[in-house]
Amino acid sequence: MSEPAGARSGTGGLPGFCRHLRTKRYYYGTIEETVETADHSTTAQFWCLRTMRVIGPDEAPVTARTCRAGRACCEAVEA
Repeated sequence: MSEPAGARSGTGGLPGFCRHLRTKRYYYGTIEETVETADHSTTAQFWCLRTMRVIGPDEAPVTARTCRAGRACCEAVEA
């Protein structure tokens, strides 16, 4: 049986995404399922742990597509 994403991710985030990005799916299922949901869902809800809102520290929306390396406030998790 797979461990929940948070348990397997010792760095506190999903590989390739900002370590502060969260979604409800993050707290159950496997990392692979969580990443797939983040990459393909158009209705998933995301928030930033730094702001605890759907708007990041740079005042831009928090989404799986935008909270990756290259964004000024992003602290990407390495695989």
